[in-house]
Amino acid sequence: MLGNHEALWTLWEVSRAGTHAAAAARLGITPSAVGQQLKALEARVGVALFERVGRRARLTAAGAALVARLGEHLPALDAALEEASEAHRAVRGEVSLGGPWPFFRFWLRPRLPGLLERHPELRLNVRFDVPSLLVRRLLAGELDVALVGVLPEAPGLEVRRVGQEEFVAVASPDHVRRWGTPRTAREFAAQRFIAFDADLAMLGPWWRAAFGAREPLPTHVVCRIANLDEMLALAEAGSGIAVLPDYLVAPAIRAGRVVVLAPESGRRSGRRPRGTLWVAWRRAAAPTARFLAVRDWLLEGTPGA
Repeated sequence: MLGNHEALWTLWEVSRAGTHAAAAARLGITPSAVGQQLKALEARVGVALFERVGRRARLTAAGAALVARLGEHLPALDAALEEASEAHRAVRGEVSLGGPWPFFRFWLRPRLPGLLERHPELRLNVRFDVPSLLVRRLLAGELDVALVGVLPEAPGLEVRRVGQEEFVAVASPDHVRRWGTPRTAREFAAQRFIAFDADLAMLGPWWRAAFGAREPLPTHVVCRIANLDEMLALAEAGSGIAVLPDYLVAPAIRAGRVVVLAPESGRRSGRRPRGTLWVAWRRAAAPTARFLAVRDWLLEGTPGA
């Protein structure tokens, strides 16, 4: 069917251009290719579409009738194709972007006005969620691109490492006065912890960087709560130690609501407690200008990229 459609376009261009050579120039093909497509179309419809008049060819009655019908539809289709092509090239329309709320608040919020000013016809739909749900929504087509703190392993996704965030352990001054300031792995293990989830996200990497892989992870987790702001709020309330990104806790540290707890220098493993940030998108995502503008903005602008 595709070949037939191409032949109809060729017939339409020949009727407008007047000659095979002129139509070939408009279509970007050779005059012989024009002739071959028209012969194939005549074989398809079973009637002659052109007749020779001297050195020129003119439409037969059947050819003229077919061109007249094409004139009712092809210009509108041509305009629709051009509109679709322009929409593909222009940074225009909606892009769905997902990520973790605390990082977006710290990093995305002050940068969004610049992106939207650069592309006034761009519309962003921003959603916040945990990595597992962000990956699920990417694969389902509900998101176009996402920033995640856990490496997605779904084969349908492309991922690019864009930076790192550093983790710190914090507790309230009241907690420290009540439970003391831990320095060794044993002293830290005796403390109360607030964790993001059962996998000890952030807490696990911080612990291994502080004490090495052989030291057992802490087990005294008094609350698991998948929200960084709530983790910080519980730490400020004296409920336990929370390991969080440094940018998130910086205001609370400056205000004296929490203090940083660090192991003795001789007890550290030498690694820095960091987490990797990834930009992820579907392999099959259409490379529209609006999608590429947002994805490349994330890739180029993320801290540590």
